[in-house]
Amino acid sequence: MTEVSKFPEVRRDLAFFVDISVQASGLMDAARAVAGDQLTNLKLFDVYHSKDVENKGKSIALGLTFQHSSRTLTDEEINAAVDRVVTELGNKFKAELRG
Repeated sequence: MTEVSKFPEVRRDLAFFVDISVQASGLMDAARAVAGDQLTNLKLFDVYHSKDVENKGKSIALGLTFQHSSRTLTDEEINAAVDRVVTELGNKFKAELRG
């Protein structure tokens, strides 16, 4: 049985505009690869496809949960992990972070 951590988890939700051909699983695999060891959960929570999504294809939203087993993560650590994810998805899929 896994012991429940006494340190808080932090969730960041990110939504991206991507080309219609981009698969959510590809985004998730790439995000997981660069997010770091403190990423404890990654969920797809929204895919929005409409002709009026700013003519960019579709929107895919991911929920990233970070937690360390022996200490509280700093904002700087979490922001650095999020920045790595945004950069990687931008480079690999031309994903644009929704504002």
